[in-house]
Amino acid sequence: MQRLLMAIIVLPVILLLTSAGIHAQACDEVSVDVTVEISADAGFEGLYKYVFSAVWETSSPEEGDALSYIMFSLGFECPCLCDSSAASIVFPDPAGTSTSDVEGCEALFDGFIECLGHEDITDNAVVKFEVRDASPCEPVSYGSGTWIFYSSMPPLPAADYPDAVFIKHGELICLGNLSGQLPNCYECMTVSNEEATWGSIKSIYR
Repeated sequence: MQRLLMAIIVLPVILLLTSAGIHAQACDEVSVDVTVEISADAGFEGLYKYVFSAVWETSSPEEGDALSYIMFSLGFECPCLCDSSAASIVFPDPAGTSTSDVEGCEALFDGFIECLGHEDITDNAVVKFEVRDASPCEPVSYGSGTWIFYSSMPPLPAADYPDAVFIKHGELICLGNLSGQLPNCYECMTVSNEEATWGSIKSIYR
């Protein structure tokens, strides 16, 4: 069990997102950094606050090809996220904002968990931020944004995650890299004949 958990902590790049059966190419530009802190935000006190900050430009500036969602792989299969009672990840309202087609107006996003992956893109759990139907304005094919979720799952050490960012624009999807700290999905691992506790998890880091 300890060896399994150490592998999760030390080697996050082994279990990266992989794409299959879907046409995707690198975005013209995408830079995503993830930072983590203990939240003091009302209603989310004491949880880990994961903040994704991105700058992007897709390959097509044509009308109708603007960003419609941005999605981040968590790097692992996390089946426990399918259990709504566990509430391992929660989103604020709105879950994100970005620059838009109207000067001075921020596009608003809702957040979703896709616990078993996304269509033919990946089997790893993903967090998806989709432009809200009632958003007062819309993103375009380039811009910057910030997306947030809160979690009881502590972060892994900082790492680089190739092709862990998916941006849907028009009918196309483009890929980008992610750098920073993602949640540790040890809670989703099967534990045989013992109960994982915070104490046993912390002892692994010593």
